[in-house]
Order: sequence, then structure tokens, then C-alpha cells
Amino acid sequence: MKQCTVCGAPMPPNELICGHCGRAHYGATCERCGQSAPTVVRGGTVVCSACGATRGPLSAVPLNLVGSAHRVGGVLTGVLAWAVLLGGIAFGGIVGVVVALVAAALSVSAWVGFGTGVVIGGVAALAALLLLSASRRLQARGVEVKDSASEQAILAMAAARKGVLTTAEVAHNLQLPLRDADRLLSSMGERGRAQLEVNAEGLLQYTFRGVSQDERTGVRVAPSDPGAEARARVDEEFAEMAAKRREGRL
Repeated sequence: MKQCTVCGAPMPPNELICGHCGRAHYGATCERCGQSAPTVVRGGTVVCSACGATRGPLSAVPLNLVGSAHRVGGVLTGVLAWAVLLGGIAFGGIVGVVVALVAAALSVSAWVGFGTGVVIGGVAALAALLLLSASRRLQARGVEVKDSASEQAILAMAAARKGVLTTAEVAHNLQLPLRDADRLLSSMGERGRAQLEVNAEGLLQYTFRGVSQDERTGVRVAPSDPGAEARARVDEEFAEMAAKRREGRL
């Protein structure tokens, strides 16, 4: 029984939609590791993101491509927005000049042409703003979908590796930059899906709840509060100064 990467609800092995939160999942069950893990293209080969076993190219959408449709759509929508804006301004200017010339020929105020151009340009600007907003939403949705699939892959990796992962392992297996891997792991830690620890070699590692099969060998790293630490240092310094004053008086 696998778990939803969003809400943590149990899911049947072959189910791709969580019945609790409705989030889509990527990747069929791997025959080698038994994990429902997305695939990833590594070195021109489609492999399981959990164990690295070779998978068929049609087994699932590779993690490298998840969310790409949203991102491409966002870019194209942004380009269309700028085209509408510039084209609308140019068209409004041309129409405004033509209307102004016709108005002058008919002994009508040329401001009619100016107003016509402004109206056309304003409509184009409004349409461009709506398209830019849609572009941002599409790109944000693409990132959200990619992160969701990446978290599913991270949980599958954790299950295949006895519940312990490092940032470098996640970045290498999922073909992600280190900063993206660290961001994903930190986000999962903040939501209680993983615990940051220091292992015996002094390296940071993430231990995942519910998938760890061995006893923990690391030391838990408590979340730090810079403000509280600074206040504690100031209080300590004031206490030392007060002690020195009392000693001087004695």
C-alpha cells in the first residue's frame, strides 16, 4: 500500500489518483523495487527514479517532462501577450491617425482619432494583462506539478533506501540541480514528511517517517530560530557583565 505524496493517505498500488485529495500520481509499479515511482531519463535511458532499473519508454511520463506542457504553454501565452500589446498599440495608432485625418477632412475635431486610438490601445493592454496573468498561472502550475511528481519520486527512493536520503542522492537520481533538491527536501521536512539529521560521518541526511526500516543512526537537528539565538546570546552577555560588576563591588 503506497501513500499519497500530498496528503499521506494510503492508496492501492495501481491507483493513480488519490481518493482523498484527488492528486494525480505518476509512474507504474517498478518490477525490480516494487515502488510506484516516476521514471526519469538518465543518459538517454528511461530508468526508475527509485532504484535506477531500466524501464520501458511508455511506462510513464518521465519526470524530466512532467509539467513541461504547462511551462511551454506559459511561455507561449506570455509571448502572445506581448504580441497583442505591441500589435494593439501599433494598430490603435494607425487607426487613430486615419480617423484623425478623416475627421480633419470632414472638419471634425482630430481628437476623435486620438480617442479611437486610445480605446483600441487600452483594449489591447487589457487583453495583454489577462494573457500575462494566465501565463504566470500556467508556469506556476507547471512548477507545482513537477514538484508533486518529484516528491513522489523522493518517497519512492526513500522506501527503496530504508528511509534515508541525502540532497546529493536526490539531485543525482532525479537529474535536478542541488538547490531544487534541497528546496524539495526542506519543504517535505517543514510539512513533517521527513526529519533532518546528522549521520555518523557528520553529513546531513533526511529520514522519512513511515518508510524507515532500520533504527536511526543520526542525531536529530532541531529547527533553529535566529532571533531566539541572538536574544539568548545578548542575555548571556548581560549576565556576564552583571556578574563582573558585582565582583568589582566586592
